[in-house]
Order: sequence, then C-alpha cells, then structure tokens
Amino acid sequence: MDNREELIAYIEELEKENKKLRRRTVRLERDVIMLSSLNDCALYLRDYNEEERSRSIIELAEAKEKAEHANKAKSNFLRSMSHEIRTPMNAIMGMDEMILKESREEETLKYASDIKTAGETLLSIINGILDLSKIESGKMEITDSEYELKDVVNHVLNMTRSKAFEKGLKYNVEVDDDTPAMFYGDELRLRQIMINLINNAIKYTEYGSVEVLISYDPQGGFLKIEVKDTGIGIRKEDAERLFKSFSRLKDSVERQIEGTGLGLNITKELAMLMGGDVTFESEYGKGSIFRAYVKHKALGDLKYKAARDLVPEPGPGDTEILFSAPAVRVLVVDDNDMNLDVIGALLKPTGIRVKEAASGMECIERLKKSGFDLVLLDQMMPGLNGDETLRMIREEHIADDTPIIALTADAVIGAREEYLKLGFADYLSKPVAYKDLETILMKHLPSELYTLTEVKKKEETKPKVLVVAPTTEELDAIRHIMGTNADGVFVKDEEKAEKYLSKHSVDYIVRRGDGK
Repeated sequence: MDNREELIAYIEELEKENKKLRRRTVRLERDVIMLSSLNDCALYLRDYNEEERSRSIIELAEAKEKAEHANKAKSNFLRSMSHEIRTPMNAIMGMDEMILKESREEETLKYASDIKTAGETLLSIINGILDLSKIESGKMEITDSEYELKDVVNHVLNMTRSKAFEKGLKYNVEVDDDTPAMFYGDELRLRQIMINLINNAIKYTEYGSVEVLISYDPQGGFLKIEVKDTGIGIRKEDAERLFKSFSRLKDSVERQIEGTGLGLNITKELAMLMGGDVTFESEYGKGSIFRAYVKHKALGDLKYKAARDLVPEPGPGDTEILFSAPAVRVLVVDDNDMNLDVIGALLKPTGIRVKEAASGMECIERLKKSGFDLVLLDQMMPGLNGDETLRMIREEHIADDTPIIALTADAVIGAREEYLKLGFADYLSKPVAYKDLETILMKHLPSELYTLTEVKKKEETKPKVLVVAPTTEELDAIRHIMGTNADGVFVKDEEKAEKYLSKHSVDYIVRRGDGK
C-alpha cells in the first residue's frame, strides 16, 4: 500500500515537471520563431542597406562624371571663346599699335589711344573669366622659380603708373629696407596679385592717393603687399560679397565704374594657392587698405635697396630702347592673312627679314629650303595644326636648333607650361603686343644678332587743365577738343573741383554750363 501511494505521488510529481517542461518548450519555440523573424529582418535590412549604399555610390559616380563632363565642356568652350575673340583682337590691337607708332596726327592718335584702352579692358575681362575657370576646375598651377623683386616692382609700376597719373592721384610704391632682393616663388602670379590690387585701388579713388608698401616677414616666410587708397571705401554690409565671383557693390558711385567683379576673387584665390591670403579694412567714404601675403622663400643676403641702387630704376621715360636685328630671319606661320600682316608690321621697325607661311605644310617646305633664326607657329590652323607641325619638324630633324614659338589665342593660365611640354621653346598669346614680341626675340636669339640703342625722347611739357561741366556729353566734347595737347582732369561740379584744387595745382580751369 505504502509503495503504491509513493508511486502515485511520484507520478504526480513527474506530471508537474512535465507540464513545466512543456511550458518552457513552448516559450523556447516562441523565442526561436522571434529570433528567426529578427534574423530575417536583419538580413533584409543588411541587403537593403547594401543595395542603398551601392545605389548611392553609383549615383555619386554618375554625378561626379556629369560634373567632370560639364567642367570639361566649360573649359573647351572658354578655350574656343578665347580663340574666337583674340584672333580678331590681334588684328585690331596690332594695327592700332602701328597707328600709334607711325601716325603724327593728334586727332588720329587720340582715337587710336581710345581703341587701345578699350581693347585692353576687353582683354582684361576675358583673362579674368579664363583665370577663374582654371581656379574652379582645380587646374591652376603654381610655377616657382628664382626672381628679382626689383624686376617685379618695375613691371608693376610700368603697368599701373599712367592710370594713377591720368586721374591726378598721388601714387607711391615703397619697399621696406629689410626686404630681400631675391626670392623663390611664382613671379607671374605675384605680379598679377599686385596689379589687381593696385588697379582696383586706382579705379575706386577719384581724389587723393594710392600708396603701396612691400615688406617681408622672415619668421613666416611671407612676402607682404599693402595697398592703401583714399577712395570710396566699402560699407560693412558689403564686406561679405567683396571676394565673390561676378559680385559688385551696390554703391551708386561704384555702378559707374567698369569691371566684372572678378579681380579680388581671383587675387584671393591666387594668394591662397601660394600659402597666403588677402585681407582688408575699410571706412566707407574715406578709403581702404588691402593686405596680401604669399609664401615666397628669400634667397641670399642682398637687400632690395642695395640691388636697386646697383641699377637705377627706370623713370617715367626720358629715353627709349630701340631693338634692331637686320641680320635675323623669322618665319611667321598663320592661316589668317591679317595676322600675318600684323606680325610683319610690328617687326618692320626692327629690320628683321620676315617670311610667311599660311599652313603647317608650307611651313615645313620653307624650313626644308632655307634656315631661319626663329619660327612663330600658329596653333589653330586647318590641316596640320601647330602641335602636329612641330612634331613633324622634330621627327624629320628639319630645324633642330631653331626655337619655335607657339603663337596662339589660347591664353588660359597654364597654357605656356602646356606648350613647353609639347616641345615649343616659348609661348606668345594673341593679341600680340610689340613689347612681348621683342622680349621673346631677345630671349631666344643669340645676343650677337641684335643691337639695343638708347634714344633720348623728345621732351614735352603739357599744361594741366581742370575742366568743370555738368554733363558727361560736355566733358567728352571738351576732352575731344583738347586731344593730346594737355593733361586734363574732368569733373561735373564745383564741389569736386574745389576738392581737387585743395590738393593739386593746375595751369588752367575751364568751366561750362552749370559749372560757371
């Protein structure tokens, strides 16, 4: 009996344990189902994320490809635009330069001078757009080399001084005594920065002065340029827009001034590419100070002042240097007859014997028949272009020792370096200026083939005339009548006249209309 009861009790206990196990089994089965579902979700999410990531990568790649294609299309368009505009500009400015050299009629010279000014303005706009394109595409290259600071200063003075004097501004460029004479850096970009900042100061300054100070920070290795003017200044609310592309201020005076708003943007970008920056401070109505600094390495112990004193700086121009090379033979290759005429006319005063070729094949045939001291080879020609013509000349060893210069309307920044890589000795952009052409000749011709003669210029003393008239039309009419017989300062009201006279002296005052 006792055994049976014990057995029953044991069976009941087992049944209880069995129920507990069944409940646990059910819970475990439920957990397994849940884990399986979660795993399925995880796999789905993983696959979804992988798919999304792949899609994003593809979309980014497609966007990058489209951006690169658009950028390439823009660069090609700008190169084409440069060529299409510069080709006729070469004829216009080249012929205009010959008028300025040869004409003796004052009215004709005045017209020619106006054409030159307008042409230079147009080229400045084109160059600004091309420079910006190079910077935005990341293809702007900094080319470092040794240079003398006095050469940079003299070049900048020659490029900016006349504009300041025409407006009657006091213009002064000073170099700190402790500034080294020699540097290692990108000389071309430095000149561009200085000219942009100085021209900008002159453009926005009607009265007073533009002062430039150049110094060197040996600790940071920075060459510093400070440009101070007494111009219209900058409003605080306009400061953020100052360095933006194609952005100009809304001042009523500023709207009357020509320009695209690219100069300061390009200047800042160039400075940053050379490890520096451009900053400014300004008081509206009183003037501005722009400071640029670039990382250029000083070379040697010679200071700027000592180097300058070794060779006197050129003055406003008491003498001119005449380049003569009657023994030199130059071959000019261009499919445009007018461009051939321009180069021939520019070289005529030098006595150089010029031969012409209208195509790449004609160039090769001429070189086979006779030797030349230098070749100016156009790039954009039907049939053989300049690159292909040069390649054939070198492969056939027709003129191994003859410097061949790329003559091209492709004037984007970095073009010179590209042509040098192709094997050209140098690069000359259209429109061709005589000074640039002369520099190329002196650089690549043996010194015994040319002579430099210093000729004293005819002294001229022009009277200074202040003209006061209420309208632009009257001012233009008086400017036309005066021509080049006097140095004129033109203002529209007595307040501006008195402000100018408070700081400057004149020989005559002319008043018209409401200005009486």
